[in-house]
Amino acid sequence: MTNADVHADAPHGHDDAPDPQEEVTPWRHSDVSLTLRFPPFADPAAAERRPLPPHDPVRARRVVEELGTVAEVLEQLPARPVGDLTWPQVRADLDFVSVGCWGNLVAVFEPALGSDLLCEAMTAEVARQRERHPEARIVGSVALDYGNSYLEDHVVLPTGEEVFAGGWDCDDEEGWSFVGDPEALLRALGTPRERAAEVGFDLDDAPRDRVWSDLGLLALGLHGPLAGGGVEHRRVSTFRVRRSEEGAGNLDDVWLQQF
Repeated sequence: MTNADVHADAPHGHDDAPDPQEEVTPWRHSDVSLTLRFPPFADPAAAERRPLPPHDPVRARRVVEELGTVAEVLEQLPARPVGDLTWPQVRADLDFVSVGCWGNLVAVFEPALGSDLLCEAMTAEVARQRERHPEARIVGSVALDYGNSYLEDHVVLPTGEEVFAGGWDCDDEEGWSFVGDPEALLRALGTPRERAAEVGFDLDDAPRDRVWSDLGLLALGLHGPLAGGGVEHRRVSTFRVRRSEEGAGNLDDVWLQQF
């Protein structure tokens, strides 16, 4: 069951009463997430990560209310595990944002942050969060499947290092966008390039072939097993929201475009 099955009449900010059951364009295993890790940061050499604290639903509401894509929270649904979340299948699903707050780790699952090389929704929110939380490590990750997939990863450290990689899996390297020095970012994390390669991010690969999402996991300290189980078992709060003008525009550009 999707969120739309619970609230089939939920609008996402349009005045022309669109069909809430209109199918979205990206396929169902698309994924969009924004994650912040606050100090203290884990030892990059640790073999196992410490267990995460329980989810804080009060803080989660504050997080969703501060997003640039949200104008108002209309409803808070019961908490559920990350592994139970489903990504948008129909228009009505675009009204929902899920947030997990586990101690110094905050994860936001927000379709309106979906991006491509024309829509810069995630980049804009990363910049907003960087201004609001300069002490945090921030990772934005996008995977949108239109048959061919658009992939984007954005990693920002409080020490100033920043890396961006984005492009379509069907394009060669000239069609991709790369910003920043990933080797400098690894040095700032205290992670040798050999250790990064063991995790999955290999600097010896061509930029187009690197698994940039693994660089984000390194920055967040989520590249090793978590004591007590992985993030997919952690609970999150889900919110039905009224979209800001920016959020509604992002959804139209990425999830409802017609080819």
